[in-house]
Amino acid sequence: MDQSQKLQIPTEIRTFLEGLLQDANILNLDDAMREEMIKELYARLDNFMTSKIVDNMPSEFLDEFIKLNEDKKPQAEIETFLKDKMPNSQEVLSQAFIEFRDLYLGNVAVSRNSPTPSDKSN
Repeated sequence: MDQSQKLQIPTEIRTFLEGLLQDANILNLDDAMREEMIKELYARLDNFMTSKIVDNMPSEFLDEFIKLNEDKKPQAEIETFLKDKMPNSQEVLSQAFIEFRDLYLGNVAVSRNSPTPSDKSN
């Protein structure tokens, strides 16, 4: 995989996502599979966070926020924008991480506890 294809996930986000896999007891992965799962979770987290920001952003700043994302502005610039334009940005983002974690772990538990086709043969 060349560098242009390699997804740059911020260290603190990668740590959060690896912790999620551990908490979900998804441990027996080779490096390639682990990296694919981290990338998939990162994409889901990114979409989840964006929707939470959109839900909480004052409407007069929404278009500007969307443009920052579309233009792939640096993370630091987006964070500064959020702090300036969304009064409770830290609270919203912290809560979104908690909700994402609970949602993910809840979905893992449900899929593990749902009967498989072989369970229904009795």
